[in-house]
Amino acid sequence: MIKTVLVQIAIFFLTVSTGFSQVISFDSLNLYYQHELKESEKINITQKTLIKKVENFSTSQITEFSQFQNSLKLLALLDENKENELGVQFVSKIIPKSKLVDELQAFLYYKLAQFYDRLNQPIQSLESYLRASSLIKELNRPSYLAHIYYRIGIINLNGWNNLISIEYAEKGLNTINEVKVFNRMDSTTLLGLYEIKGIAYRRIHKFEKSLHNINKAVKLASALNDSVRLALNNGNKATIYYEKGDYEKAIPLLQKDFKTSINAGEFNSGMNALVYLSWIYIELDNKDSLISTFNKMQEIEGKFPITNPKTKAEYYKVGSMVAEINGETAKSNQYLREYINQDKIRDSINLSNDVASLHERHLMEQEISKLELLQNTNQLQASHLKLRTALLIIIAITLLVVLWYVFTLRNKNKKIDKLNEMLEAKVSERTARLMEINKELDTYLYRASHDIRRPIRTLLGLNNIAQMNTDPEEMKQLFHKVHSTAMSMDKMLFKLQMAYELNNSHQIEKVDIEELTKECIDDMSLEIKEQNANITVNINEKAKSVQANKALLRIALDNILENALLYQREEKNEIEIFTDEGNYYFYIHVKDNGFGIPEKYFEDLFKPYFKISNKTQGSGLGLFLAHKAISFLAGEISVSSTVNEGTQFTLKIPVNPK
Repeated sequence: MIKTVLVQIAIFFLTVSTGFSQVISFDSLNLYYQHELKESEKINITQKTLIKKVENFSTSQITEFSQFQNSLKLLALLDENKENELGVQFVSKIIPKSKLVDELQAFLYYKLAQFYDRLNQPIQSLESYLRASSLIKELNRPSYLAHIYYRIGIINLNGWNNLISIEYAEKGLNTINEVKVFNRMDSTTLLGLYEIKGIAYRRIHKFEKSLHNINKAVKLASALNDSVRLALNNGNKATIYYEKGDYEKAIPLLQKDFKTSINAGEFNSGMNALVYLSWIYIELDNKDSLISTFNKMQEIEGKFPITNPKTKAEYYKVGSMVAEINGETAKSNQYLREYINQDKIRDSINLSNDVASLHERHLMEQEISKLELLQNTNQLQASHLKLRTALLIIIAITLLVVLWYVFTLRNKNKKIDKLNEMLEAKVSERTARLMEINKELDTYLYRASHDIRRPIRTLLGLNNIAQMNTDPEEMKQLFHKVHSTAMSMDKMLFKLQMAYELNNSHQIEKVDIEELTKECIDDMSLEIKEQNANITVNINEKAKSVQANKALLRIALDNILENALLYQREEKNEIEIFTDEGNYYFYIHVKDNGFGIPEKYFEDLFKPYFKISNKTQGSGLGLFLAHKAISFLAGEISVSSTVNEGTQFTLKIPVNPK
């Protein structure tokens, strides 16, 4: 009763349509067509009459959508009577008139694809399905679109385009998830999509994925109470087991598939199950079962000739092997010739290429459609642009007057705004600088508290030892150790003092490099003596002084020189300090013949508290402070080193600092 009411509503909407601008529901259109199919069952009509109706049908009469009802009635008659060639001829005739109504055009391409399907013309069918899919996608009809993706996937599967069939099955699954209420057609489509993926994955030997999808298909077929599809999918599962070599699992499933298929009249499917059983019996060398199976194949072929070209070829191949086992050489050769002469096997290979080419062409046509749409949009925008230009001229004149007035006012406030911006920038810069300084100080204090405690604990330990020891020689060693520890603490505190000085203001002045170098060497005379180091100073006559800040240069040179002394080898230690000057930069080089630094540590050398290993001497602040001091001068420090040969640090300072 409800369905009858829905049909009447659909007929009403189709009847009241007064022109192509009328919006037609795709669902109403399909419902109306199903109604016409039912009506066609009651009409007895000859092929001759249908041919005459198609020939006499004039598309020039179609000027409104309501006049398409007659064409749909004739289409339903052709569909019901399986007049597929006439159906192709008729739909091709009326499609050009449907271009102004996307719903109708999509429906006609869908029907055209079905007619080609029945005529076993996969290329033409695929082309029509692809056109229908583009239109239905725009109409947002996920149920129909998923079904079309299923049909496209089947054609690609039959053409052995396995990857493309998987692609469309995935599209179908993603699309069908958008369907809010499932009907039986949606469930059947979903079942088919899982079947496509299962078969395609099996063909490319991804058996786990294949089994996963076939199991889903089996579960869905069982829920739909579809015994034929259930048997077919059990057969698909058996094929997977066969290809994996698991014959024990494959045989019962194939036997069940055969019985169900034959009972349902699916003789091609039943024959296919027998083919796989034959291959298994050949592998197992079970001649009796093989001969018995082939006898069944002959019986079916005698009553219901095989229409599937691949299955028929396999039938002849099995027959050739059975005849050979029976010693019937002539018969074996005859079957083999029949197998070789299956022209449609070659056609199926060509089909694979044709289907793939059509798929690529469809993608290209989609891109061309997008470009055409873009071109039309550009033309429309160009026409609007002329109107906008006139309006813009008027607006521009008005704006010029307003801008002149605004500009006059703005000039009066410009100086104030500029001063405010400069002040805000200065405050922001100073605030950021203070925050950075505070952060660094926090880090320094935290690390310093730990670093200073170490020598203090050493002094306390030495004090305890001294209280228990009266040996003059050992006391002398203890005093030497106390002195060494105190000097270590002094160096740590001096580093903190340097860090503090870095944050003071730095006036640019003329710095005598020879004098600066002498001061650094004098301050480190004790360390130089202890390390038995020989320091050579070569100040270039053209590079004796530079415009910089003496305190910052002193911090940089002190720390680099200290680094060169700390990491010397036991033999004669040589350190060379030399200078040179280019057009834009002044260079101070400190070169040693120490252990050298592996290149992998270059990026981390100037980070605070970085040490190559825990056994490394020093606080880890020296090179960091040197780098920071030179950066305040807008300069750089570079390093080059060879392990076990030595290291060279180069201070690069601008000749004309800003």
